Amino acid sequence: MNKKFAIQHIWFNNQDAEVTLVGLMQDDILVYESKLVIKMSQLNGVVSKLQKTAGIEVSEYMCRFELGFITEYEIKFPTSVQCFLDLQEIIGADQNLVRRIVA
Repeated sequence: MNKKFAIQHIWFNNQDAEVTLVGLMQDDILVYESKLVIKMSQLNGVVSKLQKTAGIEVSEYMCRFELGFITEYEIKFPTSVQCFLDLQEIIGADQNLVRRIVA
């Protein structure tokens, strides 16, 4: 069985080239909280897959925080719209796109 990941939060800012995805990892019957750190260039693909799978508009769940020269963005999804995506759909075929997986 392939690993699946349900995205609960997405964190990024305007000064960083990385995006943190927080959620639940499912590996067969084991489900645990985890974080994925991906490159900013992959964010659009992840958002597109999430919108298509869950049938939502991601921007409706986005908050913006101004912190001087840095703008932080958080996308927090309620449980009702969270869905498991195949991990390969999130990271793509190139495994080097994921910087870290934290369990």
